[in-house]
Amino acid sequence: MILVCGATGNIGSALVEALVAADEPVRALVRQADRAPAGAEAVVGDLHQPETFLDALSGVDGLFMLSGYNDEDKLLAAAQTAEVRHVALLSSASLDGTDTTNAGAFR
Repeated sequence: MILVCGATGNIGSALVEALVAADEPVRALVRQADRAPAGAEAVVGDLHQPETFLDALSGVDGLFMLSGYNDEDKLLAAAQTAEVRHVALLSSASLDGTDTTNAGAFR
């Protein structure tokens, strides 16, 4: 199972569509259940409120997330606790080459 955060955005929705087309099990983290992409299991949560998305990690092998959230370190820690094996972090605006805060999170 792959959890896609930002599943209704430009990149997240395209990723969900590609995963569904490839017959991969996908879970979409959305703020409103009725906005879940077709073919994905919807789970309601908000990355600004960590307590709302922790259950979404149950049974997840892969995580796609976006940077720029206040508690992304909590999501990464929760993913590690849930034994998520693969994490993809989409980040460009925060990339300046000096932030290594989460560099070793999954060693």
